Amino acid sequence: METNQDRVVASARAVLPATERRRTDMATGAFTFVADEPHNGALGDGPTPTEYLLMALASCTAQTLRQYVDYKYDTAGDITVEIDYHEPDQEGAERYLQRTITLSEEPDPDDLKVMHDIAEKSPVTLLIQFAWSVRTEFVGPR
Repeated sequence: METNQDRVVASARAVLPATERRRTDMATGAFTFVADEPHNGALGDGPTPTEYLLMALASCTAQTLRQYVDYKYDTAGDITVEIDYHEPDQEGAERYLQRTITLSEEPDPDDLKVMHDIAEKSPVTLLIQFAWSVRTEFVGPR
């Protein structure tokens, strides 16, 4: 039997009990969550699996940018990342994720270019980019 020597970076577990239609209990490390899909007019008991993926991309982007700005600046203000999943209206059109990053302070244009490159290299971006196009846009302070 061959043994895989690759390092496990992260792991998760999902259990969908026989008594449930969609409500799934999930765990990673010591943390537990619920994923659900709205059905029959009900809101569901938790985010959908797709929403968890979007939250992972948003939080990873914010954390990756924070590491950079904390290293580069004394303070960089708030970082807000919003992700929207777009499905095409036309057959054959590309589905994509729109990532909008809002900073509470206005960075230098050269720094903004570096931040854009850093956001494009966040770990979750690199993980999902083979399935979806991720388009990144920075907007000014709000």
